[in-house]
Amino acid sequence: MRVRVGILLAVVASLVMTGQPVVASAAPAQPLAAGRSAIYGGGPFYSGGQPVMDTLRASGFTTVILWAIHVRADTGDLWLNDIRIVSNGQYVGDPGWPARLATLKQAPTSVNRIEVSVGSAGPDDWGAIATLIARDGTGSGSVLYRNFQVLRMITGADAINDDDEQSYNLTASTAFANMVIGQGYKFTFVPYTNITFWRNLKNNLGAAVDRVYLQLYAGGAGNNPATWAQQLGMPVDPGLWSRHGSGCSSGDTPATVESRMRGWVTSAGIQGGFLWLYDDMQACSAQGTPAQYAAAVNNGTSSAPVTLPPGRNLAVNRTATGSASCSTTETPAKAVNGSVSGGNSDKWCSLAATKQLQVDLGAGTSITGFVVRHAGAGGEQPAWNSRDFDIRVSNDGTTWTTVVQARGNAADVSSHVTSVSGRYVRLDVITAEQAANSAARIYEFEIFG
Repeated sequence: MRVRVGILLAVVASLVMTGQPVVASAAPAQPLAAGRSAIYGGGPFYSGGQPVMDTLRASGFTTVILWAIHVRADTGDLWLNDIRIVSNGQYVGDPGWPARLATLKQAPTSVNRIEVSVGSAGPDDWGAIATLIARDGTGSGSVLYRNFQVLRMITGADAINDDDEQSYNLTASTAFANMVIGQGYKFTFVPYTNITFWRNLKNNLGAAVDRVYLQLYAGGAGNNPATWAQQLGMPVDPGLWSRHGSGCSSGDTPATVESRMRGWVTSAGIQGGFLWLYDDMQACSAQGTPAQYAAAVNNGTSSAPVTLPPGRNLAVNRTATGSASCSTTETPAKAVNGSVSGGNSDKWCSLAATKQLQVDLGAGTSITGFVVRHAGAGGEQPAWNSRDFDIRVSNDGTTWTTVVQARGNAADVSSHVTSVSGRYVRLDVITAEQAANSAARIYEFEIFG
């Protein structure tokens, strides 16, 4: 069955399809989750009917990613897995599907974003896209342009999710991305390898890439979110595979998902995560439901707000000294003034070969911990957050004891709980940025007790 675009737009706008009103059905009330969580799904997202939509609305997942759109190199037709849904600028799929998708964002719901994923490890869809661009270009009259315009209309998608796993054609990928960005899509990545390609594509597209979903399973099991964040210049949302396989014995449980997400908040500064795959959650529901996996991601990534050590900040307006400052406005005193909101000069900055910041608390005292607010806490690039540093304490300013050794930090704000005593506290910045050792940028060095 073919549905003309003009008719379809009117139908979706009025929330009516095949004569039936689209209303939020009896999904339980679900507040927006604290974290940022995405779920990929295949066939059930198309053929599972309204019950699947209601499960997603009540799940706690904030993003639904429709997987996978395949592109025919000869005709430009778009297929959702093995079902052709768009051909020659017309929607040819199930006439009830757009209306069901429209309910995903209708209250009560946790879903606030829909993405369509293009490509997979199988068919060379990005090679097909390159062929179509070479033949027809990306203008408004091209079949590629018209078909992806229709795809956005029928799905209500906020973003195209790039799952290129074999072509890696930078020129064609950049041209396609700019085409769909011009249509109103955002653009996201879901890489598992070839970090150089993704870094170059990110550089070409800039801020239009608002999320990166990094595969941490199968071929991507050895990936490090902190490394990818450093290379791409933005935090990544790592993804794990739910329970699956023979006897549902492979993959992660909700408990291990939450634990790993919490670890990546500390080590890589992640702001969200994703789960692969809804289809497997259906088959292995006894090992974890969508709601349980969503809670795992949301709870794990909502740990990003820093838990302060007990007590109060003793360092405010204390005497601070340090290695040579980047400028006369970026002195050690700025790191103990109790503020991170005074602009890019509201920090201590140093380019010295040995970067040290020392605070005199005035007398020996019990110390319960430290909070370091790095470049990102002041609105600068997270790539400038201090990666490696030590914190030392002393009673006399001469003999020092190392109480914190931080390695691989990527977070804007790092918290370090301890139980020591001393008068002097020193922050030794070893690697000042994520990929180099240039300027140390500390917006606030807080000492609790």
